[in-house]
Amino acid sequence: MQTIGMKPSSSLTERHRGSPGGEAPTPVLAAAWCAAVAAGALLALTGPGAPWHSALTFVFLAAAPGGAVALALSGLDPWSRAVAALGATLAVNTLVAQALLTLGTWSARTGVVAVGAVGWLVLTGALAGRLVRRRRTARERVG
Repeated sequence: MQTIGMKPSSSLTERHRGSPGGEAPTPVLAAAWCAAVAAGALLALTGPGAPWHSALTFVFLAAAPGGAVALALSGLDPWSRAVAALGATLAVNTLVAQALLTLGTWSARTGVVAVGAVGWLVLTGALAGRLVRRRRTARERVG
């Protein structure tokens, strides 16, 4: 059995440099996206009334699990990462909705909190894994 690594080959990386997702987003674009996601979460938790309430809530529900999975799979090429993030977004939102409907506790607020919690757990796990790998690599260099 062969193990498939997470690092793309250099030819694959070179091929995606000119693609739309091949480069890191500019800080301004990343900040705007984070602001839209945070606004969506706040609007969903505070209640309707703003004209962009539904759109920004949808952005949060799509970005929270998808962004966490995309960060966790940073070694993949951009298109593979986007497909995995989209699949994770659909799976998390479907499973959260099904669980809340089964338990009889469905509301938009509980859905947003549950999806945000799942995204936070995935993000925390990814960041903890990176920290462990960095420490392990640093120990191997020293010793």
